[in-house]
Amino acid sequence: MLQITRQTEYAIRGLQELARRDPSHPIQLKVIAASCEVSEAFLAKIFQMLAQAGIVKSHRGVKGGFSMGRPAEDITLREIVEVCEGGIALNHCLRKVDPCKDVDTCSVAEVWRRAQTALTGALEETSLADVI
Repeated sequence: MLQITRQTEYAIRGLQELARRDPSHPIQLKVIAASCEVSEAFLAKIFQMLAQAGIVKSHRGVKGGFSMGRPAEDITLREIVEVCEGGIALNHCLRKVDPCKDVDTCSVAEVWRRAQTALTGALEETSLADVI
């Protein structure tokens, strides 16, 4: 079965919750985790990756938490998936790192390439705002 990981699913759910909130006030991670019914520890790891990518901002202190790093309209699902999954490759032949040596001559590789292009296109044209 081909599917995204829970990490990506939880990232999108957490970002949806965060984007619905008042952008002028950071939201504590425990509030986001409770709203999404996700482990706070797991969501902390995910939001740390999202912060490194500039998708969210981390705020320290007693009134700290997270806020959106950019408007939801400017964040695509492709970007979220790539941050959480480390890229998108439907088959090992399409990986950027250590691709199959036969990728240029394999007749099936073109099918994988077209399928991947369709998937990445759908994710690219869908913003976080579109799924809120």
